[in-house]
Amino acid sequence: MFKKISLLIGFVIIALVGVIAFKTVTNTVDTTTVDAIKMPAINANAAATRLAEAVRIKTISNGTDAPVASAEFTRLHLLINNSFPLVHDMLKREVVGGHSLLYTWEGTDSSLPPVLLMGHMDVVPVEPGTEGDWQEEAFSGVIKDGVIWGRGTLDDKLSVFAILEAAELQLAAGLKPKRTLYFAFGHDEEIGGDKGAGKIAALLKERGVRLAFTLDEGMVIVQGLMPGIEDPIAFIALAEKGYLTLTLTATTEGGHSSIPPKTTAIGKIARAVSRLEENRLPAALNSPASDMFDTLAPHMPLSLRAIISNRWLLDPILVGELGKGGATNAMVRTTTAVTIVDGGTKDNVLPSTATATVNFRLLPGTLIQDVIEHVTQVTDDPDIDISVKQGNEPSRISSQDGEGYKLIERTIRETLPDVLVSPGLMLAGSDSKHYQSISDNNYRFVPMRFGPDDLARVHGTNERIFIDNYVEIIQFYRRLIENAAG
Repeated sequence: MFKKISLLIGFVIIALVGVIAFKTVTNTVDTTTVDAIKMPAINANAAATRLAEAVRIKTISNGTDAPVASAEFTRLHLLINNSFPLVHDMLKREVVGGHSLLYTWEGTDSSLPPVLLMGHMDVVPVEPGTEGDWQEEAFSGVIKDGVIWGRGTLDDKLSVFAILEAAELQLAAGLKPKRTLYFAFGHDEEIGGDKGAGKIAALLKERGVRLAFTLDEGMVIVQGLMPGIEDPIAFIALAEKGYLTLTLTATTEGGHSSIPPKTTAIGKIARAVSRLEENRLPAALNSPASDMFDTLAPHMPLSLRAIISNRWLLDPILVGELGKGGATNAMVRTTTAVTIVDGGTKDNVLPSTATATVNFRLLPGTLIQDVIEHVTQVTDDPDIDISVKQGNEPSRISSQDGEGYKLIERTIRETLPDVLVSPGLMLAGSDSKHYQSISDNNYRFVPMRFGPDDLARVHGTNERIFIDNYVEIIQFYRRLIENAAG
């Protein structure tokens, strides 16, 4: 009997090894090719100068309660009008929500659903105390050694001006689109986008517009960040994570510190924070992160390809490894980040309340209510009140097989033939969420080339773009407009 069991186990092991090997060796690179397109040259220095001028205009979003930088947006609108005269004269231009811009390039075939390209004109402030850390002043718009420096060169005046540059070139070339094209530029994306993109989307919905797809900022071209892959990778985000900020408030009796209770309000908050960090929400590799790994697996070394090709068996190992990292952990988990703790006013006074602010970025498929229930269960303290400060659910997952994705992918391959293309998940948020009611497919990608040190520049210090890369981005949008026009 023992011998038969041993033989059976041996056969099972051999079969498993055979299946794993078969799935690994048959997971090969897609050989479908797209011919590169030689785009007409553009005046790179002139385009760089226009973006640099925009950087010098301080369209800063300081917060939902802060006044809008109205005068600065007026200056930026004037710069756009003067810089792109054909766009200004030939396209329908509307100011929405006080400061956002909507351009309509009317197509000749009303049966084709329109396409909307997006960006936002506002920028985040410079963190106080870091001004001296900038290689060039944050709003200087300095052009030096082939680089444009300053706030907005990555997030996101870059997209706005690249789209306008591309449109101006196509208008000059006499392009007559069959499909209507919209260009939408919000003024408050950095504080939620409700008064900018939110109002543009509501206006289009009121007019009965149904979009084929939208393309916004989001993911980029990265190199040296994906294990085992040396080629640059263009990630087209199919979705973005949700956003939730909870305020935890512990309440106890105050009094003199000479007669403290067993657990103070601060102690309760500390215990709650500790429990949340020790009991994170579970990791899982689901779409669109799973789509990304499935797409890139054929380009990975044999060991990684074997694991990803056999997720039916090895998924727990893969998820466990991904859950250990920073960016990779964020791909597979609804993240928990305690960002503010507050309590107490004097060293000999017991505070009656203490608070902790906790920020979560929700995976698609996780709801705000799921997170609230998790926090309630984990903290397990009736003296702690849990309230929602702000939040929005994760976005819908757009189709990787849809017309919009394939059109964007083809445009990348035509204009940037050195890169791989993969679906992805945007870990932050964008204005795309406002357009879900009028479009089933909302994609997030700008062909900025990022190395390991560039992620920290977004909302950080020394934001900048290489002019050569900016030209690539303009040419990408130029070809995308041509492809989308029908």
